[in-house]
Parts: sequence; C-alpha cells; structure tokens
Amino acid sequence: MPTDLVIYGRVNCQQCHTTRRKAEALGLAHRYVDLDQDPEAAHRLQVEGHRTLPVVEAGDLVWA
Repeated sequence: MPTDLVIYGRVNCQQCHTTRRKAEALGLAHRYVDLDQDPEAAHRLQVEGHRTLPVVEAGDLVWA
C-alpha cells in the first residue's frame, strides 16, 4: 500500500475539498498541494496531461 499520498487541488475546487475530507475521514496521511500557491506543480501537472482536478498521487499511481 502506498505511503506517500499527495492531493493536488485549488481553493475553489469542490471535488478537491471532498477528496481531501475523505482522505482525512479514512485516516490517510496525506499532503495537500494548493496549485494556486505552487505554480511549478501546476505547470508539471499540465505538462503531464492532467486537465481536471483533483489529481491524486499515491506512490507510482496517479489519477484525476
């Protein structure tokens, strides 16, 4: 089971907040990256082809 869970989102993204709350409710340790505050991460996700949020990384697994 992956140990590094990262959720990428934006302030005005309801799905991002829902995903984050679910991770917290399940007791999953995670890091939240606000793409409004981290333009480098936003650019990386765009280059990787992600067009929807949230983007979740869990080890080698990535989904949106």
